[in-house]
Amino acid sequence: MRVPCYLGLVRAELYFRGARTLKDRRGHLRSLKDRLSNLGFSVSQVGPSNLVQQAWVAAVIVSGSRARVLSALDRADRLFQDPEWELSALEKDIISDGEQLPDWETV
Repeated sequence: MRVPCYLGLVRAELYFRGARTLKDRRGHLRSLKDRLSNLGFSVSQVGPSNLVQQAWVAAVIVSGSRARVLSALDRADRLFQDPEWELSALEKDIISDGEQLPDWETV
């Protein structure tokens, strides 16, 4: 028996205008990661980690329901719209069985 499986992926590029140190940026990222984790996402910082005012974040969620993944992606989207940082780029994808992850290029 084949069980449906859907993966929701959010990739974001964030700019922290007021960050002066990596510690400043990490505080904002920790808060975002915690809030995304509370929604059921697994979260990781991707890309260079030594830039003080920029960060790239990827978050994934898996469910047997496409509607549940879509709802979670919408809630995550709202979390990324925070005045603490500038959202430079945001990509959301839903991948089901047999689909390939689309390429994502930074600007």
